[in-house]
Amino acid sequence: MRFGVCMPIEQAEFIAKLGFDYLEVSAAGLAEMTEAQFADFLQKNEAAPIHAEAANCMFPGSIKLTGDNVDFEAIQTYVNHAIGRLAQAGIKIGVFGSGGSRRVPENFPREKAWEQLKTVAKILGDAGEKYGVTIALESLRHEETNIFTMQPEALKFVKEVNHPHFKLLCDYYHLISENGTPEMVERCGDILVHTHIANPVGRVPMTPQDTADYKAFFHALHFIGYNARMSLECPVKNPETQLPVVLEVLHRCDNE
Repeated sequence: MRFGVCMPIEQAEFIAKLGFDYLEVSAAGLAEMTEAQFADFLQKNEAAPIHAEAANCMFPGSIKLTGDNVDFEAIQTYVNHAIGRLAQAGIKIGVFGSGGSRRVPENFPREKAWEQLKTVAKILGDAGEKYGVTIALESLRHEETNIFTMQPEALKFVKEVNHPHFKLLCDYYHLISENGTPEMVERCGDILVHTHIANPVGRVPMTPQDTADYKAFFHALHFIGYNARMSLECPVKNPETQLPVVLEVLHRCDNE
């Protein structure tokens, strides 16, 4: 597998020296940049020893994807802009988490919200197909949103959408926080295109002393032939000391 860290492009040289393969940045952050700011990002990304290959936070919280006031035309405009910028930067994976944006309003029919999100998924998938970016739906914890909080639910949704550029992500921290299992990962099969990881106890960087069963996660990924990217996604208080240990844990699990 290839291992990366969710950090801004300014950290690329440092992360590369540690031995990581790529960075994961914010899609909404790129979309909100001015033309001058985005040009600066492109220059830094191009000059860096490793590059941004994935982007999370697809939508800002101000864009609502469910409820009575969804503006699909505005969503279409935003998505074309955001995915277009990912493509300009050479980013291949766009992560659709955005728990606040997709949260179903209280007393709003869940079935209707599901259909609204299928429309959003098609918009994302079509833009991804146009620009050469694959969208990965991320299951989140129930504290973060109230739809797609379990891996099987997210898998069911992606299968219903059935779009070649709208696929699935598995986040180990979210999976374990919601009492998920390695078998749920195995059922994702080739629909799985991206992964995140962190110690589920406290959402912190991993160490060899952790009680979490990272090896079971890797075994499930190996079982389905997954050999793509895995990003560390969590706060990192001491990058100089914590990140080398994280990479050691990742390589050890991947090689067993």
